Amino acid sequence: MTNPASKFRDIIENLPPYTKIAILTQDNPDPDAMGAAFGVAYLCRHLNPELQGTDIFYGGTISHPQNRTMVNILGLPMRKMKQFNKDDYQIVVLVDVASTGKKNLQSTDVKPDIIIDHHRDDPEGDYMLKDIRPIGAASSIVTSYFREFGIDLETGDESGINDVSNIATGLLVGIKTDTAELTSANVTPLDFQCYEYLLKLTDRKKLHQIINYNIPGYLYQLKAEAYRTMESKHSVVVAGIGIIPPQQRDGIPIIADELLRMEGVENVVAYAIVEDRIVASLRTTNDGIEVNSFCHQIFGEEFSGGKMGCGGASVPLGFLTPENQAGEARDNVWDAVRAMVHYRVFRVASSG
Repeated sequence: MTNPASKFRDIIENLPPYTKIAILTQDNPDPDAMGAAFGVAYLCRHLNPELQGTDIFYGGTISHPQNRTMVNILGLPMRKMKQFNKDDYQIVVLVDVASTGKKNLQSTDVKPDIIIDHHRDDPEGDYMLKDIRPIGAASSIVTSYFREFGIDLETGDESGINDVSNIATGLLVGIKTDTAELTSANVTPLDFQCYEYLLKLTDRKKLHQIINYNIPGYLYQLKAEAYRTMESKHSVVVAGIGIIPPQQRDGIPIIADELLRMEGVENVVAYAIVEDRIVASLRTTNDGIEVNSFCHQIFGEEFSGGKMGCGGASVPLGFLTPENQAGEARDNVWDAVRAMVHYRVFRVASSG
């Protein structure tokens, strides 16, 4: 059986010169998604310099302050999904996500040709390549391709990306964040090997800037609202943040991570209404909870998912979208969402 890296190489090297490749990642990409996508774009150009182009697309927002810092510092060429026209591209690659039209990638339902992912999602169908592995980070999979191909990130090449240390830095940040500093339960030896390989190649100054990103003032306001309204039962905490703009949505996982550190807390669900959706982050330190199933029971399989220790959801509100309401009706939507989420979380938690 051909290993995934070799198959990827064969596919890319044999593409005709006119080929354009679209790399799609999560609607709201995290460092692992962006670092891995950036690495795949570089690989494609390196393996086939005659390609017409490679473009990276995302459908939502890059709002987490660390993610914005990463984009700015590394110059990541991220494009909005509204600019994506399938007819302009001959190959579509999914990175750090395996399915379109649901869960983390709801902005398009285009069928991919290549999938590179590490989540518990294994879509049926025929693909040129489907490399889905149960490891800590998608960036580790992409880094393993570099190592297997013998690509020297210290010297680089003429593939169109000038500072290859940015590639190594992006991949390392992806592994670092998605594995919680290599401490998460799903970390594998490959994650450690790739992290060690990348560490000596990164731009230390840029890495420091990304890790020590500036915290925006709005985050403190969101935290205050979460602490004011949170409800706890036994070891479970549920915190509703309210109706927030899309540029603040990444405050949700930050708050979930922080609440999980409270004494006696094992499970956290932090959520808010963002535009036309309920957006939630789930965190747990309880090894007895299967996070993917926990997410599905609360928010539905089509709109949620998770892996060891963390999960997320993005549930459409339809005609109840607060933008369609005013005054008291808008408040009633939030009250209804809050009551429903709290009820479902505590019911599922107690049944487990």
